[in-house]
Amino acid sequence: MAHNLEIKKVNGVEVASFVENGKKERAWHNLGQVFDGAMTVEQALKLSHADYQVEMQPIVAMTPTLSEAMANSNAEAICDAILDAQVNGKKVTMRMDTFETLGVVSDCYGVVQNEDAFKFVDTLCSGELGNDHVPVIETAGVLGHGERVFISAKFPESVILDNKGDDRVEMYVVFTTSHDGTAAVNCMVTPVRVVCNNTLNFAMRNNAGKISLRHTSQINSRLDLTNAENAEFAYKTLHMYDIYKKSMEERFLHLQSIKLAERDLDRILAEVMYSEKNMAIYKATGDTHHADITTFAKNQFDKMKQTVESGIGQEVGQRGTGMWLINGITTFYQNEYDFKTEEQKFDSIMSGYASKKVQQAYELVTA
Repeated sequence: MAHNLEIKKVNGVEVASFVENGKKERAWHNLGQVFDGAMTVEQALKLSHADYQVEMQPIVAMTPTLSEAMANSNAEAICDAILDAQVNGKKVTMRMDTFETLGVVSDCYGVVQNEDAFKFVDTLCSGELGNDHVPVIETAGVLGHGERVFISAKFPESVILDNKGDDRVEMYVVFTTSHDGTAAVNCMVTPVRVVCNNTLNFAMRNNAGKISLRHTSQINSRLDLTNAENAEFAYKTLHMYDIYKKSMEERFLHLQSIKLAERDLDRILAEVMYSEKNMAIYKATGDTHHADITTFAKNQFDKMKQTVESGIGQEVGQRGTGMWLINGITTFYQNEYDFKTEEQKFDSIMSGYASKKVQQAYELVTA
């Protein structure tokens, strides 16, 4: 299941735990429910089957004493052995509608219910904070067995990359939370180039465009919007869109002004794709396909260069610019690179391996 959406039976029919706004183009996987119009968080969570509760439960080790008591069907001995075999300092997070274990966490882990994690999404999308740029919830879904939940909302204004207006970047805000101890509660402004459906994230000064809250014991108090300080935090979350959009527009314009020769293209792709050892060979020889460079590295280099030259969306915009190169590299990681799951792909593009590679390319181009 490449999309990694939860599939569950509802009235005997298998459906994906996913919902999308009926006014947008349907997602590529064509799964889940369609809601006609803007959704509230409550509606989004219910329709995507994300309205479940999560609790922390003790972990019990299968000790020889417990195994023997179970083999002898000795109820009293089993109870005593279970109490003795509880693991100190660790718990599991459990989804309480299916009783599935989602992850192993420490005792100080802060469970955040989905409805609480996304409370400020409603505040963000309601216009209550007086911001002109009010996003509309477009999608929500559950990944895996409930380990990860996401909601995305789209801002009304686009960034135009050319004078004809046929190369646009839509601005989204993506909210994610996890229940397996692997990720924080995140809120990220995410630009998506429409022509190829690729994200164009670059690191910003002062971390504008992204806010993360770790699952500590205090996290629920941070998410309480009845608290004036937290309400101000929510407003700043909204306001970060203006800061981010302005910064992104400036960066896009700068990238469009940078002209790259063929040797610049090869050098930057080599820096992004090659290991330190392979890069040393390239620098010494000036040959991206030198015999001493590993075959795998050369093949990956060729795939990325081919994507830059003729990948999805590369026919739009001016060839040979910094913007063209960055678009090509993002296309490679988001359309050609082989990720094991869609969840791994999402994490890599947003904050992992692919994100770091795109950031590296951006810094090399602008240097």
